[in-house]
Amino acid sequence: MGTREDYQALMEKQLNAWKAQTEAFKAAAEQIEAHAKAQYEKNLEILRAKQTEAWEYFHKLKGANEGAWAQFKAHMDKARGEVKDAVERMTTKSKQ
Repeated sequence: MGTREDYQALMEKQLNAWKAQTEAFKAAAEQIEAHAKAQYEKNLEILRAKQTEAWEYFHKLKGANEGAWAQFKAHMDKARGEVKDAVERMTTKSKQ
């Protein structure tokens, strides 16, 4: 084989190797995206559950008598912190 044919064969081999590697990267990226989406949806589900719980405590707090108000306030403070953490987790993950 002459120089021209050798060069073309070498380039074809390299281009095919890069094509295969690119396809592998694409497949890996799709897996990462699927995993990231699943994690995002899980975090969103947690956030929604924490919000629901916080609203329940809020409504109980609003209707509580003086004796129960302090107890519901403690629950509300805890729920508020959990919702805040879940929102921050969602914000951090969406920036990555």
